[in-house]
Amino acid sequence: MVVVTLLALIGETALLGVAAAFTPSLLALQLLVCSGDPWRARARAVALGGAMAFLLVGGLLFFGFAQLPGGTDVLEGLGSALRIFGGVVLVGFAWWLFRPHPDLSRRVEHDIQGYVARASTMVFWGVAFVLSIKDLSSFVVLAPALHDIATSGYDVIVQALLLVLLYVLALLPVLAPPIARQVFGHRADAAFQRVYRFAMDHQFQLVGGMAAVIAAYLIVTGVLQMLG
Repeated sequence: MVVVTLLALIGETALLGVAAAFTPSLLALQLLVCSGDPWRARARAVALGGAMAFLLVGGLLFFGFAQLPGGTDVLEGLGSALRIFGGVVLVGFAWWLFRPHPDLSRRVEHDIQGYVARASTMVFWGVAFVLSIKDLSSFVVLAPALHDIATSGYDVIVQALLLVLLYVLALLPVLAPPIARQVFGHRADAAFQRVYRFAMDHQFQLVGGMAAVIAAYLIVTGVLQMLG
């Protein structure tokens, strides 16, 4: 039973980590950075900016959840409510994101290209931090995973490994492009451009699709937990 529970928590952590990675603007910024030269210092700044935003907000949530009273009913009730509330918020996000936003989409791409053309390395850190801290949908997705890990009752090593899994997956937009550039060099440029174009052309639909799917998952699991 313990093994099944742990595997379920690992699966949910991976699912919500991947969902939190849907940040097209941050991915687009890192793809453009890694397509140019020099790229290492800028890519490192983008990765650190995104990571610090996620760790700051996620850390506050995690340690807040860890301080909750130890009653099982209290924790389960809060977990259910958090899932349902998060699901409802994501439904609202999905509704807004699936509406046409051509002007906003063009402005986002124009701003990203402007940063890459003119910004200093330090500015890349700030831009990535701001893009990440503004990504409310990712934090809504991360919150149930952080709650479940913090209140799981597993020892600190298991919790740490689960947090590493969650954040590595959530930060794939800023981690994967530098790794690909390091391994493949400029041979990755064509793939970078295709992914960049797709991410920019469908940025709102991508996040909206993620929000709709995860909203359904959170609401259903929240209701089942409340009833069970």
